[in-house]
Amino acid sequence: MNKIIKIDDIEGKVYELENWKPDQANQVKSYFSEKFKELKNNYEELIKEFNWNQIIFESEMMFKPVIGKLYYLYEKKNGKRFMSLISPDDWSKNKDFTYVGTFKQDSRQKWNCIESKIK
Repeated sequence: MNKIIKIDDIEGKVYELENWKPDQANQVKSYFSEKFKELKNNYEELIKEFNWNQIIFESEMMFKPVIGKLYYLYEKKNGKRFMSLISPDDWSKNKDFTYVGTFKQDSRQKWNCIESKIK
């Protein structure tokens, strides 16, 4: 049987889906279980997007970004980050920073991760 799912409502009441009648609730329990997984995944994705945007907005940027263009995030040895127009392939091998990821802004000026060396 599916594990118990507890849901807190706005008033603080807790509903345990396991207590529902099995013959009437299997489909509904399945729906809520799947919906909960979707919401959890959406939340985790939102947090990841928020964190990347926070990192980028706190990074040094010596240009005004153009929506839809690719930009590259690097981290210096001292821990400071900066955005660049130059891709990792175009830098010389003797550099004092590491490539973090590739990003571009969408029409809402939110940065989207295209590629990341960090999970």
